Amino acid sequence: MEPHHLKASIQVVAASVIYGFAGIFFVYIKSMAAGPVVFYQLLFGFLALIAYMAASGKFSGMRLRGKRKALFLFGAWQAGVMVSYYTAVSLTNVSVSVLLLYTAPLYVVLLAPLILKEKLNRRSLAALVFSLAGVAVVVGPEKLAFGPGTGNGSYLLGVLMGLFAGLLYACIILTSRYLRDEYSGLEQLFFSTGVTLVLLLPYTGQASAAALLENLPVLLFLGVMITSLGSILYFTGLMHVKAQNASIISLLEPVSAIFFAYILLNDPISGGTLLGCTLILASSFLVSLDEEDKAGSEVMPGERENERGLKHPQGELPPGDERIPPEEIIPPEETCGKSLRMAAEKVVER
Repeated sequence: MEPHHLKASIQVVAASVIYGFAGIFFVYIKSMAAGPVVFYQLLFGFLALIAYMAASGKFSGMRLRGKRKALFLFGAWQAGVMVSYYTAVSLTNVSVSVLLLYTAPLYVVLLAPLILKEKLNRRSLAALVFSLAGVAVVVGPEKLAFGPGTGNGSYLLGVLMGLFAGLLYACIILTSRYLRDEYSGLEQLFFSTGVTLVLLLPYTGQASAAALLENLPVLLFLGVMITSLGSILYFTGLMHVKAQNASIISLLEPVSAIFFAYILLNDPISGGTLLGCTLILASSFLVSLDEEDKAGSEVMPGERENERGLKHPQGELPPGDERIPPEEIIPPEETCGKSLRMAAEKVVER
């Protein structure tokens, strides 16, 4: 493996482990609901992201282009995912919540035929079965009964919020696919986070100044380390890592979350948790293989890839590319026809 590829893989690994800490550190928040926590986490992360992009010169060329409605939806999905996930953590535990979040491939398999007109194949169906079985094992149907120790249905609500977070996470995946020919990963992150902050502004009134000051260190960690540093490491590493490899590496997020929740929070790891984790991660792995096959066989008409993986419409070249644009290249048949006409004119003149 070349040094820059190794470095990029390490960056994606580090980002996945960092992401795994989100639910764990949310547990340390006191006297603040999920909505205000998400707002201030994204606010601090957004400020750190602006500082990084300004220092690295990545603002040059960044602007709103097409597909603005999709960018708005991206921000809305992001708000829903984070609020739902943190709510699930508060009502169940980190292990259950992060595994329910990673049921996103299940929804991608179900929604792709409707939205992207993709056909289900055997691998997708196997992923669907694994994911459903994993959810059943992790959740534990016996825990959903309304009885002593269930918190008057709070566990059921937590499970539903975790599943809802997985659904919205799938919407993020599908929306990101739709936006990738128009915006880079960092651009998607920047614009969507701005939208999310605007949508979550009403939550600022739900947190008192005293609660904000008390939780400031944890909020700064969530914002700077997870939202900003984690995303920067992931998207910059993604430039030199194959999409399939990145998808597989990203499976470290739920694994690390479960492991560190056991170490730091004493969250129990039962046999059911391990089995459910294996089934859900197997589902994600199968979906990542399926995505790689589609990416390898898919040719987008009128588009081609540049070195950064961004697509350019036919006839446009990436900035700094000095090759002759396609529209200026004379087709062989036209060149041949022109030569024959010139020869005929000379014969007539003689």
